[in-house]
Amino acid sequence: MALDIAKYVTQDGQKMSFSQLQANHFAKGVAGDFNPIHDIGAKRFCVPGDLLFAALLNRYGVYTQLHVDLMALLNADVSVQLPERLDASQDILDESDKHLLTISVSGDSTSEPGFVTSLVEQYVKFSGKTFPDILVELMRDKQVMINPARPLVIYKDMSLQLDRLSGDNLSLELDNATLDVDGKKGKACLRFIIKDGNSVIGRGEKNMLLSGLREFDEQAMSDIVAQYTQWKQAYQAIDLSSA
Repeated sequence: MALDIAKYVTQDGQKMSFSQLQANHFAKGVAGDFNPIHDIGAKRFCVPGDLLFAALLNRYGVYTQLHVDLMALLNADVSVQLPERLDASQDILDESDKHLLTISVSGDSTSEPGFVTSLVEQYVKFSGKTFPDILVELMRDKQVMINPARPLVIYKDMSLQLDRLSGDNLSLELDNATLDVDGKKGKACLRFIIKDGNSVIGRGEKNMLLSGLREFDEQAMSDIVAQYTQWKQAYQAIDLSSA
């Protein structure tokens, strides 16, 4: 069944917002992101950056060149102000004029629902595999790790470059991943290719900031991964029981 992005967004004219329930279901059910900051009732609850990104593409379409800089976290039920159309570089603000992100676009565009929805779905599923699939190996290689008591990984920016705006069998594959460490801070860069069947139709990049880095501890990292797996299994058990 195709992803219905609209059901995770509350639209009100030139504004949109996301309830905790919408954000939670998107994070866990679509993106496979089981970070507890997306748990309903969490003290530091925030809307996944990938959901905001998905909602913007669903509204404005996909461009051959697209770049998003995340500036701030978005809380549940806070309205996002929407421009009528995207200019070359557009700041997106919330109801209090807080700068949430800047989206830059150029080139041709398409709003064809099948292509937009498929691209968004494949991107967020790829993005959701960041932890533990990709980040753990990067940290092990650099012999650093996030703080187990307060893991802090911030979505910084992402970009897409598409050679064409069509395809009915899209997939995203990791091209390469790097982690640059500077003291207790790090920057992880994930580069990926976008395919339609066996043909490469574009490339992309996602960057994240890591804070509070410390010396890598295999047992501590195993405990973090085990806890994350428990969260995932608990959600899947609830989801299956309600199906």
